[in-house]
Amino acid sequence: MNINTRDFGIVQVEEDAVFVFDDGLYGFEESKQFAVFERAIDDDISFLYLQSTDNEIPCFLVFEPWDLHPDYKPVLSPEDLRLCQVDCIDDLIFLVIANVSSTIENLSINIKSPVVLNPKTRKARQVVLKNPDYTVRYFPFQKDGKAGA
Repeated sequence: MNINTRDFGIVQVEEDAVFVFDDGLYGFEESKQFAVFERAIDDDISFLYLQSTDNEIPCFLVFEPWDLHPDYKPVLSPEDLRLCQVDCIDDLIFLVIANVSSTIENLSINIKSPVVLNPKTRKARQVVLKNPDYTVRYFPFQKDGKAGA
């Protein structure tokens, strides 16, 4: 499948990289279908993106949370598990959306409201975790994940 992107032009993605968000994403509820793809910036570094398949915008830089928060332990409500159509969170893929800044030290990720993908059903949703200490602006490259720390 080919999708048109603002930043990368036409990108080809496999059908199994496309997920349907019945409720959209927070702030982008009208976008219902997204593709996850990887884009290399050189031989050693690549990034993951979550791109609307219907529009050039939105497109998000995303990470697997454990890459930037090794102790990440998401807790979903029973209702979120039901809506994700799983019995166990181990059946899901978690991605966190990054807020890109001019410096790596100020890059933040939303560990409170990850994107949750069900690879079996190709359905996805953004959830608010029950973890009380998780924040929408976690700074993985600053001491203790807090800005100015």
